[in-house]
Amino acid sequence: MTGERAQNGDGPGPRPHTTTSRRLVLATAAFAPLLAGAGPARAAPASDGCRTADPCRKRLIHPAGTKESDWQGVIDTLDHRGRMGGEHVYRMGFLRHDLKVTSHGHRIIPSLGIGSFVSFVRYEDGRTMLMGDMAVTEDEMQRVIDVLDARGIAQTAIHKHMLAHEPAVWWMHVHGLHEDETVLADALREALAATGTPPPTGLPPTADVDLDTEGVDEALGTRGGTEGQIYKITFARRETIVEHDRVLPRMTGATTAISFQPVGGGRAIVNGDFVITGAEMQHVIRALRRGRIDIVSIHSHMLHEEPRLFFLHFWGVDDAVRLARTLRTAVECTDVSPAGAHE
Repeated sequence: MTGERAQNGDGPGPRPHTTTSRRLVLATAAFAPLLAGAGPARAAPASDGCRTADPCRKRLIHPAGTKESDWQGVIDTLDHRGRMGGEHVYRMGFLRHDLKVTSHGHRIIPSLGIGSFVSFVRYEDGRTMLMGDMAVTEDEMQRVIDVLDARGIAQTAIHKHMLAHEPAVWWMHVHGLHEDETVLADALREALAATGTPPPTGLPPTADVDLDTEGVDEALGTRGGTEGQIYKITFARRETIVEHDRVLPRMTGATTAISFQPVGGGRAIVNGDFVITGAEMQHVIRALRRGRIDIVSIHSHMLHEEPRLFFLHFWGVDDAVRLARTLRTAVECTDVSPAGAHE
């Protein structure tokens, strides 16, 4: 109020220019110690907590090579045998055969994505990462969250992969890190037990798919493969992807996954998700909508990944080859390359 009265001529007090000068002197004095120690700009030390996807950064931790026998403890804990994804990753799937899911009048085969799918990755520092997602009903969701949280497994996203469907199924993405991979496997076992997921029966047997798979391959520019009655094609990001300062092996956490479920007459349900950057987003949406493929959801799957990635889930029912041509235009808007059969 003193300064205000002075400016209005209502009473004694410093003149405006005197107040400004005093403030300038005080501000300069306050910053003097900082300015005195300032000097040429220097690079921040490696321990400054910054994250970067630069593979030259010393603090990045890389995956270690493994073979299936290295994962025997996980196999025994979960009483299930998965498969190697390259030399770094052990993958497992737990299909929800207990759920009879329908969407828009179509019965959904579990291997279209109704299940829990996880990857175990061992790193050079001896720790193992668990990453994946679990398909849970609304009645199961809170119990599963409580179990995972109690066992130190983080939930990084919860969302739907399809539009209208019954019963309501949600997909919960999970992330864990531990020195003992069997601790992670035991936490997953307990979480699965909180759902109606039946005991695993191994990989689904390969069956003849009632689709023009050669036409689909030609349209998408790469070869796919069958899992049960589903035809799948996968693309992986070309960049180095880092999560929690750990380099993710290719095909782990950053893939565009496209699945075709035959519905007769050369037609198929197509469902899956694109992994995209923010700059690629609208181009992919536009390409899909021009081909009359529905956008289901857009969200993140991870919390600390670099570069920042988004996942766009989609749905369509039409001639399989026509769908594949539309998907090809969307794939070409992103920085991905076809995944190998053994990745």
